[in-house]
Amino acid sequence: MIESREIAFIPTHACFAVGYACVCAWAIVLLFSQAFGSPSDIYAAPMSMLPGLVACLSSIVFLRTFPSISGKTPFVVTASVLMAVGTLLYTHPAFAAAEALRLGGLALSGFFAIVVIMSWFDTFADLQPRTTIVTTGCALSIAAITCWAILSCPAAIASTASSLLPLLSMMLLPKMRDGGSENDASRTMREVIAAAIPARTLLGLAVTFFIVRSIATLAPEFEQFNSSVTLISLLVPLSITAFFIGSALLVKKRIDPSIFYKILLSCFAGFVFLLASSTGITAALVFYANLAAEVITWTVLALWAKKTPVKPHLVFAIGWIAECTGNTLGQVVTPLFAAQGHLFFAVAIVAILLAVSFAFSEGHLILEVDFEDEDRADAATDKQGSKTDPIAASQKADAGQGSKNQEPKARPAMGDELDKRMDAFAASYDISPRERDVLELWIAGRGMKYIENALFISESTVKSHLRSIYRKCDTHNRDETISLYEKETPGE
Repeated sequence: MIESREIAFIPTHACFAVGYACVCAWAIVLLFSQAFGSPSDIYAAPMSMLPGLVACLSSIVFLRTFPSISGKTPFVVTASVLMAVGTLLYTHPAFAAAEALRLGGLALSGFFAIVVIMSWFDTFADLQPRTTIVTTGCALSIAAITCWAILSCPAAIASTASSLLPLLSMMLLPKMRDGGSENDASRTMREVIAAAIPARTLLGLAVTFFIVRSIATLAPEFEQFNSSVTLISLLVPLSITAFFIGSALLVKKRIDPSIFYKILLSCFAGFVFLLASSTGITAALVFYANLAAEVITWTVLALWAKKTPVKPHLVFAIGWIAECTGNTLGQVVTPLFAAQGHLFFAVAIVAILLAVSFAFSEGHLILEVDFEDEDRADAATDKQGSKTDPIAASQKADAGQGSKNQEPKARPAMGDELDKRMDAFAASYDISPRERDVLELWIAGRGMKYIENALFISESTVKSHLRSIYRKCDTHNRDETISLYEKETPGE
């Protein structure tokens, strides 16, 4: 068990931070700044989110035929270009009088923005956990500085800069790569949705964004957004970035970091609301509330995507639907309470408590934060003749069996007649039902990918079960486990 807190952050990850920051800045400037719209455009965010909602639903409904978004694919490149065109139509002063054209551009950019964001989510979910946290934290400050720079420019220049953000973001995406496992292809839509993210978490996210959006809706100086975001105020996102980096260093080996960030997200919304009720709602507060909520949610979902067997972009799509629901309800419902501030404040406090309650993970899945580091350390000790990690070694052995999902030779063959023996063995060593399923396939010689697909669980979950089985059986590899099984359950 290594104790290092090394963060594998390389120049490529800095590009990832800039790329994701571009789409964050695009969303804040376009939908929340009022830099390009009139006071009647306060519904710009819901109007943009509706096409985005359609895009998310399409990715879920057509999950088997949805074009690849893994890297800089032709579909993502086309989406970024259309996103840039839509942004220019909505923001440029030359189209200010053509209301229909502006709204069409807003809808166009909103739909294809989801595609670009999904591609970035797919990239972030593939990073090591600590790297994901640090990269996202850095993106927050980059996005804040970008917003400040754009809002400091004349309208025409700001419009051009905002329209270029999608193209820059696309250029920084990694090259087109394999979209990953297709283990959700044979599952029903209901199974995929249920496995993607817990309903409790979705409700917590929806409530949180309801609160954040309510603040923006009630802000009396919302039209002064541009002048409220100053260079000095950028110390706030810089401080949050420092917190992200610090937390990545402090997170221990076996923990579910998503619990921490989900609680932080809910508590952040509560803090913002309490601050707003005591000192008043400022546009800068709205700015940071939205930006921080977005990146914290991004971190939570990216970490959670590592725990699920479904494609990462589906995790984002389902999480974003919850965010969209919260934002829309906050936009529509909050004005009804505008004249009854105390009542709304009471409702908000209850909502905050609910958000914190539902934000807790069910605790069944533990993220092995340093698993990648363990593999590197084991590889190093392996070169020196030391014992390597049994699971990593098994993965290498499975990979060496050949291509086209070829499986290693089964040893021993498992069948219905051996169920009683397996049940007895599991009972003797306190092996849970799910661990029993993994063990049966593991000692039959099946590889990691086969078990993932057969049981519809993620790779990290398979590893977690195997480590637990080794600990309970006091074994160190597949061969020792098979020997123990055959010794404890001799055939008749």
